[in-house]
Amino acid sequence: MTHTALSATEIAQVQDFVLAERRKSLSEREWHFRLRGYGYGVRESGTNRVVTALLENTDLFEIDETLLNAPSAAKG
Repeated sequence: MTHTALSATEIAQVQDFVLAERRKSLSEREWHFRLRGYGYGVRESGTNRVVTALLENTDLFEIDETLLNAPSAAKG
Protein backbone atom coordinates (compact mmCIF):
# COMPACT_ATOMS: atom_id res chain seq x y z
CA MET A 1 0.00 0.00 0.00
CA THR A 2 1.50 3.33 -1.04
CA HIS A 3 0.80 6.37 1.10
CA THR A 4 1.55 9.89 0.01
CA ALA A 5 3.48 12.08 2.41
CA LEU A 6 0.90 14.33 4.05
CA SER A 7 1.49 16.33 7.19
CA ALA A 8 -0.61 15.66 10.27
CA THR A 9 -2.45 18.94 9.66
CA GLU A 10 -3.29 17.99 6.07
CA ILE A 11 -4.51 14.57 7.14
CA ALA A 12 -6.72 16.14 9.82
CA GLN A 13 -8.20 18.60 7.31
CA VAL A 14 -8.97 15.95 4.71
CA GLN A 15 -10.34 13.59 7.37
CA ASP A 16 -12.65 16.30 8.69
CA PHE A 17 -13.83 16.99 5.15
CA VAL A 18 -14.44 13.30 4.39
CA LEU A 19 -16.38 12.81 7.62
CA ALA A 20 -18.44 15.96 7.00
CA GLU A 21 -19.35 14.68 3.54
CA ARG A 22 -20.39 11.37 5.11
CA ARG A 23 -22.74 13.17 7.49
CA LYS A 24 -24.30 15.07 4.55
CA SER A 25 -24.84 11.91 2.52
CA LEU A 26 -27.98 9.81 2.77
CA SER A 27 -26.25 6.62 1.65
CA GLU A 28 -22.85 5.03 1.23
CA ARG A 29 -23.20 5.33 -2.53
CA GLU A 30 -23.95 9.07 -2.36
CA TRP A 31 -20.95 9.57 -0.09
CA HIS A 32 -18.63 7.88 -2.59
CA PHE A 33 -20.14 9.94 -5.42
CA ARG A 34 -19.68 13.21 -3.53
CA LEU A 35 -16.05 12.40 -2.70
CA ARG A 36 -15.27 11.49 -6.32
CA GLY A 37 -16.36 15.00 -7.28
CA TYR A 38 -13.55 16.34 -5.10
CA GLY A 39 -10.96 13.82 -6.31
CA TYR A 40 -11.11 11.46 -3.35
CA GLY A 41 -12.17 7.86 -3.00
CA VAL A 42 -12.76 5.43 -0.16
CA ARG A 43 -12.05 1.72 -0.17
CA GLU A 44 -12.37 -0.93 2.51
CA SER A 45 -9.28 -2.40 4.11
CA GLY A 46 -10.16 -4.90 6.80
CA THR A 47 -12.01 -3.05 9.55
CA ASN A 48 -10.91 0.38 8.32
CA ARG A 49 -11.54 2.51 5.27
CA VAL A 50 -8.69 3.98 3.24
CA VAL A 51 -9.06 7.45 1.75
CA THR A 52 -7.45 7.65 -1.68
CA ALA A 53 -6.45 10.42 -4.05
CA LEU A 54 -8.02 9.47 -7.36
CA LEU A 55 -5.79 11.59 -9.63
CA GLU A 56 -2.56 10.24 -8.14
CA ASN A 57 -4.04 6.76 -7.62
CA THR A 58 -2.50 6.62 -4.13
CA ASP A 59 -3.70 5.92 -0.61
CA LEU A 60 -3.69 8.90 1.72
CA PHE A 61 -4.62 7.54 5.16
CA GLU A 62 -6.96 5.19 7.01
CA ILE A 63 -10.16 6.21 8.80
CA ASP A 64 -11.25 3.93 11.61
CA GLU A 65 -14.81 2.63 11.27
CA THR A 66 -15.68 3.99 14.72
CA LEU A 67 -15.17 7.56 13.45
CA LEU A 68 -17.59 6.96 10.60
CA ASN A 69 -20.26 5.61 12.94
CA ALA A 70 -19.80 8.24 15.64
CA PRO A 71 -22.83 10.47 16.18
CA SER A 72 -22.41 13.95 14.76
CA ALA A 73 -22.49 17.04 16.95
CA ALA A 74 -25.91 18.52 17.59
CA LYS A 75 -26.87 21.10 15.02
CA GLY A 76 -28.14 24.34 16.40
